[in-house]
Amino acid sequence: MIFLGILIGFILGLPIGFIKWKKPKVVEKYIRRGILQKEFSTTDGITGRKSKIEVQYEIGELESTDKLSKIEVISFTPANSEYHTDYYKKKLTELIDKSWIESKEVNWITTAADVRNKKIDEILN
Repeated sequence: MIFLGILIGFILGLPIGFIKWKKPKVVEKYIRRGILQKEFSTTDGITGRKSKIEVQYEIGELESTDKLSKIEVISFTPANSEYHTDYYKKKLTELIDKSWIESKEVNWITTAADVRNKKIDEILN
């Protein structure tokens, strides 16, 4: 009877022992992140009053060429509180989301590791 219990335990335990528990890999969605300042002008449909909207976007770079970057809006903050409505949030996001812009317009966020790797590349090359 003991041998039967050991045999069943061995038969069940062997396949379970071969299963490797893997940690899920975290894949970064963006090549790099940055801050983009934009200013838009709008006209009120009722009064015809023109106003300027200053917006600060946090963006992620999806693709890039030598001078252009395809970006996605992560979050944004308009300067005026009147533009915090759902309507303006949708419109201000749609203006630049998934579009190509010049890379020099963006203040790219760099980490200490990026600076260190760049210096190492300069020394080795």
